Amino acid sequence: MSKLTVTGLVERLFFTAIVVGILMAAGGAIRYFMLQNQLSSNMAAQIHEQGGEVAIESKGQAQGLMASDIERRRLVAEQFNMMILGGVGLALLGLGWLGHDVMGSRRRKPVAAAATSSGASS
Repeated sequence: MSKLTVTGLVERLFFTAIVVGILMAAGGAIRYFMLQNQLSSNMAAQIHEQGGEVAIESKGQAQGLMASDIERRRLVAEQFNMMILGGVGLALLGLGWLGHDVMGSRRRKPVAAAATSSGASS
């Protein structure tokens, strides 16, 4: 069994950051659009979008609309959280990609330098 070097460990961490970033961004985007679909069918969200007012005819109707508005607020807050999750995922993806690219360029430089010096000495 080979020993894991510090460079190998860092490369694995960057690769893990890439994978986790992709999963977070995709999961956040999927959940965001699922919540958007739920919001489109919410009565309070429809009234809120139109900016209209509703004439309340009964106490039951008022309570139903109030419950719908509470649900709308919960959905909007959760949708906001999914935007944050997706953004963190994209940031993690970028950080992992950048780190993986830097580590790859460090590995290629000594090989390119060795090839240039051996070609010059021949």
